[in-house]
Amino acid sequence: MPILAEVTVNTSDEIFVDAEPAEVYRALLTFGKDPSWWPGARTTSDGKHLGVVAPAGGLSRLRFAATVDHVRPDEGLTWVFDEGELHGRGEWWLEPFKDGTIVHYYLIEAAKASGARGLDALVDKHRVAIRRGMNALKDFMEGR
Repeated sequence: MPILAEVTVNTSDEIFVDAEPAEVYRALLTFGKDPSWWPGARTTSDGKHLGVVAPAGGLSRLRFAATVDHVRPDEGLTWVFDEGELHGRGEWWLEPFKDGTIVHYYLIEAAKASGARGLDALVDKHRVAIRRGMNALKDFMEGR
């Protein structure tokens, strides 16, 4: 499927989680095998490739397949989007802060797949889903 590379976008979101970076990292790294901390999310994983279907507001769902890349123990990881409406990378970066972690998510160089809806709408859908996931991660980690 061709990619329309002439229009790209970069966005970021962050949230503070009252948990050690190593704990947050383990939850992110094992998300493909145990998505229980993200209500409504369904995943498949073979350890290197990840398939995700996650709530994105109302009846909308975010769907993508990604390669898990640039794994940095206790610091973060990158998703390289292989299939779905967006192509690009999603980077999780964990920043130790006081007694917890600031979880940063960067959507980097996202471009829409040929024939997909407008890029702005796709990025908004992606960000809604990721924010829901980040808030769910916070609730899960802080509810222990």
